Amino acid sequence: MYGRSWKLDINESEKIKSYLIKMGGVEESIKNSYELWRIKLGGSTFIYYTSGKLYSTPSAKVINIWDEIDKLVSKSYDLNKDYVLGFDEVGKGEVFGPIITCGVLIRKDVISQIPSELKTPDTKKSHGFEYWTRILKVLEDLISDGFYYIIDIIQPREIDRFNINQLLDLSYMKLIKQLITDLPYRKEVRIVIDDYGVGEGLQRFLEIIKGENNFETIIVTESEDKFLEAKLASLIAKSYRESILKNLQERYEIPESLIKGNMSNKALESFLKNYSKDDLWFIRRSFGKRIKKEKPSFYNLISEDNFRCFFCGKESSKVILKDYRFLCSFCGKEIKDLELAMKYHSGIIKLEKESFYSFFEIIKNSYLFDGFSFLVDNSLRNLLTPYEDIGRILILKRAFSKFLTLKIEGDSIAFSFFRNIYNV
Repeated sequence: MYGRSWKLDINESEKIKSYLIKMGGVEESIKNSYELWRIKLGGSTFIYYTSGKLYSTPSAKVINIWDEIDKLVSKSYDLNKDYVLGFDEVGKGEVFGPIITCGVLIRKDVISQIPSELKTPDTKKSHGFEYWTRILKVLEDLISDGFYYIIDIIQPREIDRFNINQLLDLSYMKLIKQLITDLPYRKEVRIVIDDYGVGEGLQRFLEIIKGENNFETIIVTESEDKFLEAKLASLIAKSYRESILKNLQERYEIPESLIKGNMSNKALESFLKNYSKDDLWFIRRSFGKRIKKEKPSFYNLISEDNFRCFFCGKESSKVILKDYRFLCSFCGKEIKDLELAMKYHSGIIKLEKESFYSFFEIIKNSYLFDGFSFLVDNSLRNLLTPYEDIGRILILKRAFSKFLTLKIEGDSIAFSFFRNIYNV
């Protein structure tokens, strides 16, 4: 069993303190200068810190008390919207592994079904891999039409080249589009995004969808302390990333102390020097270095559902992949970074059985489609699972309205965008 924590302002802390004493709690002396008060109740010690965090030590006898505290302090959970969408990311400041972004959709009537233990865990606190595995299992058991989530992967090689915040803008635009596509018409929706330094492009996009729909958009720092939907997005992203790190640790025999370490760790610094020339795709090479990053201008290589060639100036609904290079279907010139444009515009590829094995060779022998999500027949999922486990790709469990299809043409592969208006 695990304890619980809440983020409270001083007024809320006094309200909770009074409630705990009313329920029979006994106030105890504080143990250090970081504590403002502590109360013993039902086998648990409730400690309120100068940081604004209230922590309750594990005890099955106070579960009802925890639920009551949720009601007293979690105003943002009392929804007046039909749906809420929350977005958050993890891994932005880490050396190993990708950034994971997550979007969560929750229908109003599902809020009460979410276990209380998921509403207030501290995602910043260090936990073992097993803790995050259990959290993800609980969340996956909730998946339904009224609760589901999608995640995106931003790979270290992308972070080494491009501005992180601008990549996050593109990732969130993609996730938002995917989540709102199938929402019922005219429903009231709240969208909450944790403010990492949201750029003008994402802000313009949010203004557009607000004007077209009955949406409220909120960009706020420390969103996970204020909104349930952002809290759950943070939990899912953290759980996925922890699972990836565990698998990377086992696959490449990296000590846990290193793979979760930071640059102040001398052993990590030594590890990175020793492997500086190795192609370890999961390490961020630019971490801690002053490098001028590129703007992700590759995004303009796609217009709606067409591919743009800046050589001949033409747009086409089809592009050719040959020898790991994307070629314009008109002039045959290479369109560099097109895979990144495809990833951030849709990032979903549907693999049919007849084309699977030819495409699978590309996944095995290159990093070209790292970060993409795949719709694939269940009989073929096991072949892709090892690549998903280490964070190179994602395997989708539900279909979306827009994705990429492919067709084998001799020694080439033709890609096209496909919109499924029936979403089947």
